[in-house]
Amino acid sequence: MAPTYTFTNKTTNVAFNWPSAVTSLERIALTAQGELQRVLSAYFARPISITVVYTHTYGRPAPGAPREFLSLPPPPAAIAQASEETPITQTRQVHLVCSGQIVCTATATVRITDPSVAHFFLVENFAIGQMFRRIEKLPRFELQNVGIGPYPCEDLDVASWSPASNPGSGSQELWRKYKLIAPDFECDIVEVFPDRDMFVGGTTWLDGMCGVPVHLYERLEQYPKRVPLSV
Repeated sequence: MAPTYTFTNKTTNVAFNWPSAVTSLERIALTAQGELQRVLSAYFARPISITVVYTHTYGRPAPGAPREFLSLPPPPAAIAQASEETPITQTRQVHLVCSGQIVCTATATVRITDPSVAHFFLVENFAIGQMFRRIEKLPRFELQNVGIGPYPCEDLDVASWSPASNPGSGSQELWRKYKLIAPDFECDIVEVFPDRDMFVGGTTWLDGMCGVPVHLYERLEQYPKRVPLSV
């Protein structure tokens, strides 16, 4: 697969076979390299928090041995065994939340091969985006697929899936599948944005317009005329 992001001493290029309907602003979010939380916080000008939906964590007591379920936080002996031969893996789903609204559902499979990295992630509970800043390593980014509409949950790489939005809401999802690879910390991630209107309405969408059917390209000045959802 050709790299999404390339550069020379004077040139930077982000290239991908984008769906024709994807907008410029959406491409910025879809190419965030382990920094989506920061990108969305800058876009909405509000904090983005992480809410964990589920985690399934496994280790191997010896090379070639069957995986064993690990409780969180794992015992120190399990952390100390993290290596290429006995990696710790975790499948997790989280919500990125801003002002009470879910702005992204992220499902990831993480592979950890170093005890100190395992400690940061599993004991100190750094989120994936913050992990690369904590270990001071810039990840290699591999964008694998982008789509509009519900994510194809028959994808066997995702252990468990739930739609990001209410199927009857009239919203249109946007999703991406990608890899982040750094020494001793690798992630396969699927992220689903619940409504493409969030990239049109911004804070107006955030403050109560989500879930009201509207065409994506409705003019922004029409948003105030829409009736907010009752709580």
